[in-house]
Amino acid sequence: MTDRPAEPDPRPAAPQSPASGYGQHPTSGYPPSGAAQPPWQTTTYPQQPPPPAGPGYPQHLWPEHAQQPVAAMPSGAHRPMGSAVPSVLALLFGMAGLVAPLLPFSNLIDRFPVRQYLAFPFALPALALAIAGLAGNRRGKPAAAIGLILAVLAVGVGAIMVYNYDFRS
Repeated sequence: MTDRPAEPDPRPAAPQSPASGYGQHPTSGYPPSGAAQPPWQTTTYPQQPPPPAGPGYPQHLWPEHAQQPVAAMPSGAHRPMGSAVPSVLALLFGMAGLVAPLLPFSNLIDRFPVRQYLAFPFALPALALAIAGLAGNRRGKPAAAIGLILAVLAVGVGAIMVYNYDFRS
């Protein structure tokens, strides 16, 4: 090994602190003397003291920005979200209840006239599941609402088919 002196680092040294006035905010709310305040900087104002605590003090006289926000629930209370399973099942049963009476069952129709009744075994559970999906703190409420609409349509289609088959023939 040869003893050579260490070569200097070719990278420039990083400054330890920024230059005066660069990247620093003025300590007061006013721009430095002789300098115009940029439009994106706003003047900071001191916060108002909180209203005195005590019974009978008119809290409604304080402006909105001076009042402390009041939490609706205590900070430690957390309600977990319910499952989206009833909503998804309502959506699937609603679709099945709307489509099932319209499928071609030629072999079954000839022997057993059940086509007009096929909507109800799917639509009625879809109604119950959609109501359960819409109630309470649950996820999937849009799916439950769509399932409810499809279930109501399926009940309507089933009722029309029963009326046309039983009362018109």
